[in-house]
Amino acid sequence: MRILEKASAGGKKARVTRRIVDEVQPLSITSLLDILTIVLVFLIKNVSLDAHKLTVPDMMTFPTTMTVERLEQNMGTTVIKIYPDRILVGVDNVYFGTPMELLQDPKKRTDLHDYLSRLSEVIEEDESKGEACLLVQADDAITAQVITAIVEIGTGSYYKYVYFSTLKDSNWLENEAPQL
Repeated sequence: MRILEKASAGGKKARVTRRIVDEVQPLSITSLLDILTIVLVFLIKNVSLDAHKLTVPDMMTFPTTMTVERLEQNMGTTVIKIYPDRILVGVDNVYFGTPMELLQDPKKRTDLHDYLSRLSEVIEEDESKGEACLLVQADDAITAQVITAIVEIGTGSYYKYVYFSTLKDSNWLENEAPQL
């Protein structure tokens, strides 16, 4: 009797084995690289165009940044430095008061308006100084209410341009401490 017949006669099933393939054919990744390159170019082009469409609306021009050197060349710049405990105005750092006084005291707002109006008139009369610019340098802890009040007073004082000082930090997000 054959082995299979003996196994089936005894109530056992014969074990079936498959032949193992000795060599696996290598895959060619050249075409895969071509496809991935095309997909990558497609994604980069679409992502950059979509981001551009989302950040710059039609018929709108965003303001540009200006370096300190360029502002210094334009001598028609009036600087307002806003600290948490004081406000200094002009290149002579004239003490004006505190941010809270600016928000709460209408006389302080009127005084600042009058002072900035006189400065802007002097700048406009002198042709070598260019146009009147207001440069706001504010501490990180200053609220938007104080900044808004300064901008309102500055534009009401005939300052055509209002600039804000910022730090040039390309890694600002990583350098920010998490707020817990």
